[in-house]
Amino acid sequence: MPPRLWLLALLVLPLIARAPVAGAQSGPPLPTLNALRIEPGALRLDGRLDEAAWREAPAATGFIQQSPEAGASASERTDARVLVGPSALYVGMRLYDSQPEAVDDRLARRDTDLTTDIARVLLDSYDDDRTAFAFEVTPAGVKRDVLFFDDIRSDVSWDAVWDVATHRDDEGWTAEFRLPFSQLRFAGGEGPHTWGLQFGRTHLRTGEVTFWAPLLPETFGLVSRFGALHIPGAMQAPRAVEVLPYVASSLTRAPGTEADPFYRATDVRPSAGVDVKVGLTSDLRLTGTFNPDFGQVEADPAQINLTAYELFFPEQRPFFVEGLDVFTYGRTRAYFNNNRPLFLYTRRIGRAPQRGGFVPGRAYDLAGDTGTVYADRPARTTIVGAAKMTGRVGAFTVGVLDAVTAPEYGRFSVVDADGTSQLNDREILEPTSNYLVARARGRFGATQVGGIVTGVSRALRDDTLGELLPGQEWVVGVDGEHALSDAWIVSGLASGSLVTGNEASILGLQTAFRRLYQRTEADHLAVDSSRSALSGTTAEVALSKVSGTHWRGSISAAYTSPGFESNALGFQTRADQNYVGVSIFYDETEPRRPFRRWTANLFGSLGYSMGWDRTHSFIGWGLGADLESFWSARFTGFANIRTVNDRIARGGPLWTDPAGAQGSLAVASDSRRPVRVNAFVHGGTDEIGGGFGGGGVTLSGRPTPSLSLSVGPSVTRTVAPYQYVTAFEDPAARATSGTRYVFGRIDRVDATLETRLDWTFSPDVSLQLFLRPLVSTGRYTDYRELDRPLAMALPVYGVDRGTATLNDDGSTTIDPGDGGDPFTLPDNDFTFRTLQGNAVLRWEFRPGSSLFLVWQQQRSSYLVNDGVFRTSDATRLFSDAGQNVFLLKLSYWFAR
Repeated sequence: MPPRLWLLALLVLPLIARAPVAGAQSGPPLPTLNALRIEPGALRLDGRLDEAAWREAPAATGFIQQSPEAGASASERTDARVLVGPSALYVGMRLYDSQPEAVDDRLARRDTDLTTDIARVLLDSYDDDRTAFAFEVTPAGVKRDVLFFDDIRSDVSWDAVWDVATHRDDEGWTAEFRLPFSQLRFAGGEGPHTWGLQFGRTHLRTGEVTFWAPLLPETFGLVSRFGALHIPGAMQAPRAVEVLPYVASSLTRAPGTEADPFYRATDVRPSAGVDVKVGLTSDLRLTGTFNPDFGQVEADPAQINLTAYELFFPEQRPFFVEGLDVFTYGRTRAYFNNNRPLFLYTRRIGRAPQRGGFVPGRAYDLAGDTGTVYADRPARTTIVGAAKMTGRVGAFTVGVLDAVTAPEYGRFSVVDADGTSQLNDREILEPTSNYLVARARGRFGATQVGGIVTGVSRALRDDTLGELLPGQEWVVGVDGEHALSDAWIVSGLASGSLVTGNEASILGLQTAFRRLYQRTEADHLAVDSSRSALSGTTAEVALSKVSGTHWRGSISAAYTSPGFESNALGFQTRADQNYVGVSIFYDETEPRRPFRRWTANLFGSLGYSMGWDRTHSFIGWGLGADLESFWSARFTGFANIRTVNDRIARGGPLWTDPAGAQGSLAVASDSRRPVRVNAFVHGGTDEIGGGFGGGGVTLSGRPTPSLSLSVGPSVTRTVAPYQYVTAFEDPAARATSGTRYVFGRIDRVDATLETRLDWTFSPDVSLQLFLRPLVSTGRYTDYRELDRPLAMALPVYGVDRGTATLNDDGSTTIDPGDGGDPFTLPDNDFTFRTLQGNAVLRWEFRPGSSLFLVWQQQRSSYLVNDGVFRTSDATRLFSDAGQNVFLLKLSYWFAR
């Protein structure tokens, strides 16, 4: 990292660390509760809490508000009790309500984050103040479970097999939980045992969120603030075996031509697989999947990407989402992280094959003027199997994930005009690959330390693939944090990478967009075509104030060397960067009319490349308010000064990024009401005429307790005077080393309408409908040239220099006016239309076992036209060619 940034960090961090901790406190004393042992058959899970054991068990009472009046007693009483059976923990909660008729009865699919009355149970069965299993239920019996880790972070994808029953009466409502020990993690042995425990309640009518062990805004932490549950007697931690086999069949209907030998008007594909969970020890669990199917997962939103940056999509596949908390790495406690690499992005596993253009020239030569070449390319790589082991070993939480993907081949065929096949062959697109990640972290008093290893190994038996993909890619790292006090935490990490392969694959990494060693102005970099390995490092350090009556904040410093590479199993948009970032937050939690709570924050960042080009410099601010009416508003603004852009020319000269500003305002109505409104507007501008503006609104309603509907239209217009178009060699472009860099002004409009309908027949049976139409248009004008390094306002062809002639076919012929040869740009204007929809009927016919019936539809078209946005494009979506996929999937849960 450049010395100036390290010096700034070293000077400021000690000063902040010595600053007084205004308002910091250890918080109120934490409560305790004794559990009561019961015999088998002592309870009937009906939600009524009328058995004698519930009357005999000690009660947890005295719930405290977290909001809207932090620290005040709950306005309605809540009692909670815990019973311990031979194989499960039982929790009974009595939630009193002075207006029992107002208790909300809305329904939704399991794991929906509803705004309604909620009863919560959270268990830190490890008793490590870091990990907790949370179970929630609504009065209508809608279940939700969440895994908390690292004290405050959450994994909403975690799914456990458990039971709960609810009951409404003239005193309010009750909830009776049965939480099998097989779904928890704990150390068995002779008693007594102590677990962390928390009860919570959301009271819809008053808007109160209350907890048994107080969670106040000025105290940091969630799991570390739990009370204690004392369990008498010995406990045997089960080593459960769970098996979840599935059978499925999909039917695809899509347009095509009968002459295509790979086309099937109706394509039926049966499949089967299995997930297995095995308790290796009381603290370690092995989870495996063989031939996994993710057909019920919602498709990624369609987007037009005009940048060279890769689009990021969140992981949605259940096997990979569940338990990812164990593998979390790469983030310090800084409140602001700028463009840091991700070390684990599981979407790499099963990705689309990376080799494109696989049809060889001999096929086209054979086709000549009379034949047609047809190709069949798989949409994704097949995952043969994957396994992960998670749990605890001594003081450490550990996780190991390994996955194997099969080689993927593309098929091609040459068919004569009379339908005779001349050639049928295949070529490999993706090799057999193994993906590995191992993570461990442990806490020792106020200090936490950990490490990670990720690796991708590819079986490269094809010379073409060997030139495209490295054979081995590895990343290792260590991280840690230390609590200086109740309020202050210092954290950091350091990582290194090593990639090996043949010269062509390593050359590809050197010249990839996230690295661009070939940049003409980067004196600190040089392309070496003889290299067979690439290595680099990255590190970050942060000092954070995480609690206090009002003030929080952080300062951080980080760097990523040019050779660092984590993209094989992670997600990295750029290397060769250094930055310092500062964040300051003020939080006022004491209600003062008309506010229930308001916040303000200020943040900024300064970054440089390793060659000391300042690549970003901005300051941002935000204001937020929660009103007494339960409406809320948030405003965020940014302002940046001129900086250097070393990526816009994609390996060419530096460009001066103009100064500019942008802002956004979001408003949300009272979420407790049957009809809700969420609206936003955003916009920005810069000093050379670029900018964007737009907004959207989402209307959500619940006509009946079992039916919810939301409609969310949005539209954004973006004007960019410096959209990259092309680059090519031209000796006349002497100021840019013999390469001409052409840009254009693009006027782009993106409009979408996201619609969702959820019909819940019971907590176990639901139908979800989703529809997302998108129309995106782009119109290019004023083609221009980056004619010298560090230019900002670029000369326009036909205005500032040369000529630009629009041809009848929409192309543009340009004479650059500097002695260079004229060149022609194709018609780049476009209209992209897509319609994505799906319907999912889900029936959990017994705990852990489900039946899915899925219909997915996708229609799309890409038109080269005048690029003008028209509302009629929305209606034409339904006439575009479409694909329909129908899926039936049955999974059945076995356990012992």
